[in-house]
Amino acid sequence: MKWRSLVIFATIYQLSCFSNTQAQQFSDSLNYKESVSNLYRKYIDGIGDNAQIYHGIEYIRNGQKANGFPYYEKDSMGTGTISYRGTVYENQKFFYNLVSDDIIIYNYQRNALIGLLPENVDSFSIGSHVYLYILAVKSKGLPRNGFYEKLFDGEPGLYARREKKLYNGTGSEEAKYIQYNTYYIKLKDEYYIVDGKNSMIDILKDQRDALKKYIRINKLNFKKDPENSLLLSTTFYYRLKN
Repeated sequence: MKWRSLVIFATIYQLSCFSNTQAQQFSDSLNYKESVSNLYRKYIDGIGDNAQIYHGIEYIRNGQKANGFPYYEKDSMGTGTISYRGTVYENQKFFYNLVSDDIIIYNYQRNALIGLLPENVDSFSIGSHVYLYILAVKSKGLPRNGFYEKLFDGEPGLYARREKKLYNGTGSEEAKYIQYNTYYIKLKDEYYIVDGKNSMIDILKDQRDALKKYIRINKLNFKKDPENSLLLSTTFYYRLKN
């Protein structure tokens, strides 16, 4: 089994090391892409339960009755890509738990759920949503380690920290999950919390008048639609500077 895995891995590596000319030729070939994808799947299947991603901690779902759920977007697993300790695992089904800020997957046998150590997850994506694990000690302005969604990748960048909290009901009131989103603008390697139009303009003050005009003309509403308003404004600022 080990020999087979090494052969598959070596083949993948050789394919990835073609010259630029060869890679360009193959990049236009659907057969090439399918071959690499098939080899990758065979490699993952070959190492099976030995894959590092399956060495997590058993996860037991909270049985408490409550309105809502602790996970990202829906109360069922999403499908995406996880980069775990430098290895990319495609087409993975998983929960992103916004209460505990960790990723939950099935074990290799698919008979139990396991939670991955967040610090071992480099990044993950669900659809067009990309999350990075960022260390606060290496990121000036961030309050804690954890997953941050990369909403806009540029200078400045825009990131979102998403969290849920479980509030116990009082009397006959049922417990419920409430989500909170906190937004950060990354400018010159420093993160600034942004909670509305005024704080955003203060951070990007060198284009204050242009931003105010853009917000007014496009009728952006930072109270009713903060995320989209921040994204559009950040993108506009980026285009002004580039």
